[in-house]
Amino acid sequence: MRLRPVLCGVWLTATAFAQLNTDALLHEALALANLTPATTRFDPRLFDYFYRTQHTTPLFEMLLGDPLRLPYYAERLRNSVVGAVGRPVATVESGASAIGISLRRTLVGDPLQALREQASAPNALEQAVVQLYQAADAPIPPAVRTQLQRAQQNAPTIVQHQAALLIYVALESRRWRDAALRELTPDERNALFQRLNRPIKDFEASLDGASLNAEILLMEKALERIDLARLLAGGHDCVLAVQQAIDAFQKADTAAQQSLSKPFEVNIDTPWGRIRLCGAGNDTHERLPYLLLIDTGGNDTYYGGGATLTLDNAVSILIDLSGDDRYADDAATLHKPLVERETRTGKSGMAFGGATLGYAILADFQGNDVYRTQAAGLGAARWGVGMLIDLQGNDQYDSYAFTQGAAMGGVGALIEREGRDQYACFYQGQGFGGVKGFGLLLDALGDDTYTAHPTPLEFPSPQTTERNVNLAQGAGYGRRADYSDGHSWAGGVGMLVDVQGSDRYLCGVFGQGVGYWGGVGMLIDLQGDDVREGVWYVQGAGAHFAIGYLEDRLGDDRYLAAMNMAMGAGHDFSIGYLIDFAGNDTYNAPSLALGGANANGIGIFVDLAGDDLYQARSNQANFGRANPIGRGTLRERGLALGLFIDAAGNDSYPPSVEFAGNARNWLNWALQNERPEESQLGIGVDR
Repeated sequence: MRLRPVLCGVWLTATAFAQLNTDALLHEALALANLTPATTRFDPRLFDYFYRTQHTTPLFEMLLGDPLRLPYYAERLRNSVVGAVGRPVATVESGASAIGISLRRTLVGDPLQALREQASAPNALEQAVVQLYQAADAPIPPAVRTQLQRAQQNAPTIVQHQAALLIYVALESRRWRDAALRELTPDERNALFQRLNRPIKDFEASLDGASLNAEILLMEKALERIDLARLLAGGHDCVLAVQQAIDAFQKADTAAQQSLSKPFEVNIDTPWGRIRLCGAGNDTHERLPYLLLIDTGGNDTYYGGGATLTLDNAVSILIDLSGDDRYADDAATLHKPLVERETRTGKSGMAFGGATLGYAILADFQGNDVYRTQAAGLGAARWGVGMLIDLQGNDQYDSYAFTQGAAMGGVGALIEREGRDQYACFYQGQGFGGVKGFGLLLDALGDDTYTAHPTPLEFPSPQTTERNVNLAQGAGYGRRADYSDGHSWAGGVGMLVDVQGSDRYLCGVFGQGVGYWGGVGMLIDLQGDDVREGVWYVQGAGAHFAIGYLEDRLGDDRYLAAMNMAMGAGHDFSIGYLIDFAGNDTYNAPSLALGGANANGIGIFVDLAGDDLYQARSNQANFGRANPIGRGTLRERGLALGLFIDAAGNDSYPPSVEFAGNARNWLNWALQNERPEESQLGIGVDR
């Protein structure tokens, strides 16, 4: 699938013009307060004085040092991940870089070349399974020999060759995984696997720091001793192998395509998970550890597959070639959305593109599919790489938490190429980056709906107990421990990128391009008339040493935030940035919004074109204003900046905001010191 070249040309032209226009406007606006782009940033010494945290990502540090160039950096990162539409392994490469790992294993060749040659040899499937048993130091049972003979007789040749390749790669990737964990004892590995697979509420409660417990000490050891570079190397090769298998199946000749439609079934049990190859029927796949599951046709039901269910089940790959398929926890889950269920406590373990201390990849080629689970998954990883790739169809993604592109200690991604899709979750999803994690939800084509349920209550927010805290739709989140054990961990990088379509976004608290405690969250939408609704800390908002960013390129869009901190708002040494490039847009804002700053934050709002309507339900720290803080403390020398820029159009402002208006400039000092870069102020420009 290729993005439309006309649309790509529009992006390039609009980007070049917008960059020049934005730079000129920023210089003009900052000059009103004798500021420059070079001085519009936090004093690094003062920032470091307050921010004492481990595992900060290089992306966070780069953006923090040059906040006005956030759109430039975001565009480069977005370009690298959009390539994953046709090349999923780009997600692992780009995600690794964002969290501090240099990983380009295809730079000087194909790392799988030798394995591909082995997989094309006669009896390759049998030889791959023999090597697997040798690696596991286990004898091959007679029943397995019989199944291998049946596979050679019944399974299409293309399936045998691709299965062999995936098994060979799984063996090599397992070696990478084991090398990454070598500094942990076997008992520590087992304990870590069990704790990482707890239901989400139990897992987070164990890390709250109220008391010094074994869970916290073990997690600290994992953060320090797991070799993340080697761990991601194995995941990179698994994704690359699946990518090559996708290409092979799609480019198969007519005879091979016809062979895929015939019925066959092979089950090969191994010490590291079952190998199941089948086709043509409407199959039901039970929940058990799979090393590899390939189904070539039929409307299938999956209760398992593509998930690491045990520590030995380090690699799990699921490929479905066609059909309207159902992926669910059990039969009862299939027919009732999670939001309508009476109990939603979450489940232990991983499901469908979910990996813990290993690698899980699910690729579904076509069909209108349903993915529904209370377990973590649908492109999620806790120490490893988890990925869900869906190529075509109007799909439903319905899950609970840590899902739909979520990661901690690795890379988790959901890549959806084409279709009118529906995404729904409660918590930590739709592009979520936890500690040392890069989480991505990438949707290329279609009018989509993204819902992070504000209600019913599952994760009540401290800001308003009537809504859930979601941490979704482009959210980076760290562990804040200054009020508990003092061992804070920086958040990772969470991104939601939608390429084309008129979309709807709904969330509660913390969402739609939001960062918390060292995290970076980005929501980037390139084309379509979109609607975004949220409550608090949404739509380009950052809180407590973090970065939140929302970018919309084309379309007449509507933004609504119900309560506080939205649409380019920064709080407590954080940066919140919203930029809308084109369209006649409507903004319905609360307090601390539209370029609002609080407690030494930087809030930036930029609308580059269109006749826009601004509405406000509060008249506090919005439209380019800042709240003062810190008189008599070190914070009084910390920059707080609210910046509002509307570059063009005949715009409408609410009467209650007397200082702002069409074709006007304004400057509001909240706390003015000798140096403007050590002051707290707001600036507004409308052209």
